[in-house]
Amino acid sequence: MERSMTRYKSRTSFKTIERDFPHHVDILVPDGGLGKRLDDMYAWHHARGIQAMHGRGRRDESGRDYVRWCFADPAIAAALAKEFGIVE
Repeated sequence: MERSMTRYKSRTSFKTIERDFPHHVDILVPDGGLGKRLDDMYAWHHARGIQAMHGRGRRDESGRDYVRWCFADPAIAAALAKEFGIVE
């Protein structure tokens, strides 16, 4: 049985999430945050009966932040990217 160290007890590690949900959509976080757009992303997941899974966020060399959504199904990842704009 593989056990990943997590920062919080009973929380799945980003490494495990990204392995189990290998289709990723990175969304640029604008200055001031995502605001209502983030609420819309969670509503999008809820409307489809999908649990929202986050991977490890990142910051690029220009200092811009990204949030990573992770999916098991590449078609669902593509649908989120189409709806909210894929960055990478």
